[in-house]
Amino acid sequence: MSVSFHPSTPPIRGVTTILLQDGSEIRVDAIETSAQGRAILDEIDGAILAIEDQIAHGIGSDDPSWRVRAEMALKRKRRSRPVLQERIGVLRRAEKAAALGVSQAKVATKVDAKRQAFIHAAYELLGHETCVEVWALAQEKQPLLFADAGGPGQ
Repeated sequence: MSVSFHPSTPPIRGVTTILLQDGSEIRVDAIETSAQGRAILDEIDGAILAIEDQIAHGIGSDDPSWRVRAEMALKRKRRSRPVLQERIGVLRRAEKAAALGVSQAKVATKVDAKRQAFIHAAYELLGHETCVEVWALAQEKQPLLFADAGGPGQ
């Protein structure tokens, strides 16, 4: 089951909108980091445990409608967990991909810098004439790589 979050989706309290302990509400698609989602999930888990404990011990049993309201709150909290977990997973994957992209870019930059240093050293050692010959040979062996390149160093 894939859950997609669209701004046009009407908020459903307990599913796409979560009521927090401080009384504020947050839409699941407004959660920006996996850490924020995890903190909200921990809060929901704590609320579920508290409600289950209250129901088990009959706290608030003087009011006949209390149990019905407590069970409804418990259902809403439980219903919000899978949607929130899906959102956390999406955010976690995006964060991991971004972190991996940054580290790969750093590695690629370092490798490119090493290649540039090698080319400059080879150019100094071998001279212009030899480097042009090496460029032509490389172009001959791998023409697709050089399809849009102008010349050595381009």
